[in-house]
Amino acid sequence: MVKCSRFGILILVALLLTIPLLAACGDDDKDKTPTKTTPVATTPTKTTPAGTTPAQKVKISLGLLTDKTGPAASALNPVDQALRDVIRYFGEQNFIPTAEFKLEEYDTAYDPAKVKPGYEFLKEKGAKAMCGGVPMVASLTKPWVDEDKILYFALTASPDMYTPPGYTFSVNIASEAFIYTLMKWIPENDPNFPKGRPAKIGLIGMEDPYVQNLLDGVKQYCDAHPTQWQYVKGFIVPWTQVTFPGEVEALKGCDYVVPPSTGFFLAQFIKEMRAAGSKATFLGTDAQAAYLGMMVDMAGWDQINGMILALPYTWWNISDADMVKKAKYCLETYHTADEQKELLWSGGSYRGGFTQWYGVMTIIKETIEKVGAQNFNSEALHDTAITFSEEFDGNVWNYSATDRQTWNSLRFYRADAAQKDLVSAGGLIPVVFAP
Repeated sequence: MVKCSRFGILILVALLLTIPLLAACGDDDKDKTPTKTTPVATTPTKTTPAGTTPAQKVKISLGLLTDKTGPAASALNPVDQALRDVIRYFGEQNFIPTAEFKLEEYDTAYDPAKVKPGYEFLKEKGAKAMCGGVPMVASLTKPWVDEDKILYFALTASPDMYTPPGYTFSVNIASEAFIYTLMKWIPENDPNFPKGRPAKIGLIGMEDPYVQNLLDGVKQYCDAHPTQWQYVKGFIVPWTQVTFPGEVEALKGCDYVVPPSTGFFLAQFIKEMRAAGSKATFLGTDAQAAYLGMMVDMAGWDQINGMILALPYTWWNISDADMVKKAKYCLETYHTADEQKELLWSGGSYRGGFTQWYGVMTIIKETIEKVGAQNFNSEALHDTAITFSEEFDGNVWNYSATDRQTWNSLRFYRADAAQKDLVSAGGLIPVVFAP
């Protein structure tokens, strides 16, 4: 009897313990109230189903070699912020659910001596891939990234970055391709193009591979089209030079002039040209557009009125463009009113950088979808990149086993003093890659 009673007590205890468990299961089914989420841009946020444990995210480090304190800082700080915002946006939207990204940053201050230490610093931090907007950084790091097989995304493009094709991928096209495309488009589309004679053109810029390629492009196109263009003079000046009297004297009679592509020097040269009586139409690429705010503040809209800019991305006032919508969403969601004003003031820096870094993160996303977050590395990223093709606001971005440049088309804009904005002057124009 004693044994039987103890057995019965055990059964009773087991039954009592089971009741709350059954109740809990029943409550789980009844009380699954959907979690409210805030709509994000045009893409719904993916949420983890109730009752499941989110998978452990793989932490992936990316490296940024930039200029926070040197001559390109005013343009690159907004570009770098665009990168941080794109990374945050991809995480917020759960576009890459198996990975979590950390951006490691190093300030080269535009000093060649700091590039190698910066590169080694990012390697030590475990960067699976690197990126940056300083042209000379991409040129200097090419042999290192090729040897180490660490993929580097460069914001600008020049042949020394990708010849021969290796682990440096530009998220742009070479500066000479910008100038070839401009110089082909202008004679047929600019009403100010001279009649009955070749247009006179000149250039000035600071010591930089980007500027050297622009200068070479201008000369080569003039040589190939002597009935349309006459090359006057090109100047590459040291970073220590802050006024340009001799260069202005040589260039003030030109019909078209490509001004410096960096910071203070750009606006200062424009002011000196206008003060000398020059009526030249200024030409620019996304490099000059990155300093639009500085140009306006230092020189004014009247001084740059009519300037023609070739850009690979849609401008802020193309409100129905997908990349513009996403960039505006990130500005309004992640930044204070003062920060938004500052980033918009930067001109093309944030806007252009946003599209370029969005493309980079899209390639990373495709790579992880192919190999998994645990297996993500630069070699896998390289293999995905060489077959990557995507459209951003109608402009095709693609690479190949031998091609390390992105864009296939450019859009043309004109600085309009009356509207105090850049206005569209031409839709998607195929890029001219040879003179």
